Amino acid sequence: MSGSRLAWFSHEICFWHDPGAGSGYVPVGPGVEPLRQFAVDPDLRRAEGLVKATGVMDHYTAHTPAPATDEELLLVHVPGHIERVEAASAAGAGDAGVYAHVNYHSARAARLAAGACVQAATGVLDGRFDRAYCLVRPPGHHAEPDRAMALCLYNNVAVAARAAQRHGARRVLILDWDVHHGNGIQRTFYEDPDVLYISVHQDGLFPAASGLVMETGAGAGAGSTLNVPLPAGSGHGAYLAVMERIVEPAARAFAPDLILVAAGVDAGGHDPMGRMMCTSRTFHTMASAMCRLADELTGGRVVFAHEGGYSAWYQPMLVLGTATGIAGLPAPEDPFLHSLEHLPGQRLQRHQERVIRHLEEHHPLLTGRPADGRPATAGHAVSGDAGPG
Repeated sequence: MSGSRLAWFSHEICFWHDPGAGSGYVPVGPGVEPLRQFAVDPDLRRAEGLVKATGVMDHYTAHTPAPATDEELLLVHVPGHIERVEAASAAGAGDAGVYAHVNYHSARAARLAAGACVQAATGVLDGRFDRAYCLVRPPGHHAEPDRAMALCLYNNVAVAARAAQRHGARRVLILDWDVHHGNGIQRTFYEDPDVLYISVHQDGLFPAASGLVMETGAGAGAGSTLNVPLPAGSGHGAYLAVMERIVEPAARAFAPDLILVAAGVDAGGHDPMGRMMCTSRTFHTMASAMCRLADELTGGRVVFAHEGGYSAWYQPMLVLGTATGIAGLPAPEDPFLHSLEHLPGQRLQRHQERVIRHLEEHHPLLTGRPADGRPATAGHAVSGDAGPG
């Protein structure tokens, strides 16, 4: 695909956001000595550097995003939430929510991250480019309408989806393959029949008791949430089975106008914040599959937004795997692949397959049978067992 049809959004200030010294996402305090955070963003700059060094960036056109406006952020977030993020950042440090620590640059970085996703989504809708990748921080999928959470300040993908709806996209599919459940995205769209949220995540990791298979939407949005909580240790085979047996048929049944992918790479096998075994080949294959699905369903309109990823050495290679998949290039040479690819867990296991089979047999988008037993109509959300909001 020509570089003029591929957009790459990033901004230097996104790399200046830093949640401060601590351990994981826990700040310095009793029993927690100062330590380099997993979530520091020089690693993201290194990821972009690898994409450039390998020549893959030459297939993209670089775009510098503008910060999201209050009007755009208010499509998802309440005013008090925005005020808390701005105030904590202006103070130079603090927690803007729940484990959502900031520095002086964080509020601007968060607006740039959300703005990049909005501008990428509206750009593909306008036909200025076909596909886009947003390499941004802070991440967003945990941020709820009224609070920041777990490193996420503004919900980048949710804001982009609402902006896309306002821009003319009637139906939006969000696929989230971050290792953690995107509680903020789910909460935003749980009763919206025109946004299908599919989350593929590690079962029971974070947030606690979030992203269960019985959480399928409520009210008018019943059937438009689809959670795939895979057991810890799932690898390449399990993720590809989910793509083929869950994501693709659900997408075809839903018939979206736009696809957004919350493309975290913390399901990678070396990530300290998850216990999955994905490789660069996994992310390359999933990104390629979503681009083919977009070609089939949306005229090619798909946007990928970076979320989590905390392995200092492996995150850049996983970002490269995603970027090459979006660009239609072969999977990159991965010097770390040998340490993961041979493990038995890379093949689909029976206990992992049970989750997939349960969804195939019970989720209304996949069975074609809403709760009243009538055949489902393709392109329309259908009823199902509603879980908690």
